[in-house]
Amino acid sequence: MTQQSTTMMQQHEAPMQRQAASLEQQQAVMQQMEVARVAAEDAHRQPMEALRQLEENRAIAPMFGPKPRPPVREWSLEDFLKHHPMKFNGKTSPNAADQWLKDLERIFDAKTCPAENMLAFTVYILTGEA
Repeated sequence: MTQQSTTMMQQHEAPMQRQAASLEQQQAVMQQMEVARVAAEDAHRQPMEALRQLEENRAIAPMFGPKPRPPVREWSLEDFLKHHPMKFNGKTSPNAADQWLKDLERIFDAKTCPAENMLAFTVYILTGEA
């Protein structure tokens, strides 16, 4: 019976060894998968961190850099006239004419008037011999 028991034990031991080897292989695969998961998370985290940094820089940049100009909206004659520009008739001194032109330029610059409208609006307020 001892030989028979030894044979039975050997027969049972072989599947147990195969099962233990399979378990070790599964554990090795699980470790590899965990390493791959961590690497994938790191690979995903890096671009996300870069995007976050860009957003922070964009939020901070206007505080220190030049302010972006607002988009130029279409300027109507009514918008221009709301600033009560003085009419010009040409019967003034050259200094007064220069001052009138500077006043117009100040309005145009402050309100970012498109260049194509500047001439039309200026001509509109010319009167008389001007």
